[in-house]
Amino acid sequence: MKENWDKILLVSASVIVIGLSGWFATKALAFKDLFVLEPNRPNEELPEVKTGQTDIAIDYVKKDTNWDLPNKGTPPKPLPLFVSIPIVEIEGTTIDMLNPEARQIRPPVSNEWLLSNNLDFLNKSVLQLDPDRDGYSNMEEWNGNTDPKNPESHPPYALKLVMKARHSQVYRVIFAARPDQTRFQIRRLPSSKWKKGDNFYLAIGETSGDNQIRLDSFEEKQAKRNGITIDASVLDITYLPKGTKHKLIRNVAEEIPTYYAELEFSLDPGKTFFVKEGDTFPLAIDPNTKYRVTKVDENSATVSYEETPGKTETVEIKKN
Repeated sequence: MKENWDKILLVSASVIVIGLSGWFATKALAFKDLFVLEPNRPNEELPEVKTGQTDIAIDYVKKDTNWDLPNKGTPPKPLPLFVSIPIVEIEGTTIDMLNPEARQIRPPVSNEWLLSNNLDFLNKSVLQLDPDRDGYSNMEEWNGNTDPKNPESHPPYALKLVMKARHSQVYRVIFAARPDQTRFQIRRLPSSKWKKGDNFYLAIGETSGDNQIRLDSFEEKQAKRNGITIDASVLDITYLPKGTKHKLIRNVAEEIPTYYAELEFSLDPGKTFFVKEGDTFPLAIDPNTKYRVTKVDENSATVSYEETPGKTETVEIKKN
C-alpha cells in the first residue's frame, strides 16, 4: 500500500466524485417537485360600494372649474397661465401684443388679428405674404374679413379684376325727314363699326332694320334760328343694346357711344377680355357667379356680382 498510495487516493477520489454526481442528479430530477402551483380560485365576492365617495367624485367632474387669472400690467389685464406673453420692441418702444391699447406693429392690421391667425408679425412684409396661397395677401384678407390661413376663405374674385382700358363704338343717327303723317326717316351715319350708312322709315313702336333703335314717340316743335322759323321736332328713341333713351332733334346728328371695358383677371394674368357695358361675363374659377359690367368710365368700371342669391354686390375696378 505504501508503494501504491497515490493510486489508492486517486481511486478513492473518483468514487467520491461519482457518488456526489449521482446525488446531484437525483436532487435535480426531484427539483420540479418543489414548485407545485395550487389551482387559482377567484374570489367572486364584490366589495361594498362606497357610494358616498363616488357621488363626491361625480359632482367634482360635473362642476365647472374657472381659473381666476391674476390681473397685472398697465392697464391691468388677465395674465395667462403657462403661456408666454409676446413682447415686441420697435424703435425703442416695448409693445405688449396682448394689450388691445398697445401700438399696432403692422398698421392698419390689429395685433390681435396677427396673433390669432398665427402670422409672422416680426416679418416686415407680413401684410404682403399669402400663407394659404389663394392669391390674396394678408392685407386683402384683413380688408375682406376672411381667414388668411384657409384657401377656401378669401375676398370676392371681383376684387381681382383689373381694368386695362376703355374702348368705344359710336352709333350715329339723324332725324332726317317725315315722309308722311305716320312714318319718320331716321338715317344711320357711317362710323367705326357701321362703315356704311342706311335709312330706316319707322312708325311709332317699330324697330330699325339693324335692331339698334326703337322709335317710341314724336313731338312736333318749332324753333327760330337767325330769325327764321325752322322745324325742331323731336323723336324719342331707345338704343336697344343698352336700353338707354335718347332724343333726336330734326337735322341734328346724335352720337350714341357703346363702351367696352378691357379687363384682366389678375389670378390668370396675361389674358385680357372685352365686355360691353351692360353685358354679363363668367370667370372660369367661379362658374356659379354671374358678373356684369354695369358702367364703364374712362378710368374705371363698375362690376356687379351675386355670390348669394338675391344679394347683389358691386365693386369699382380702377384702371391700372
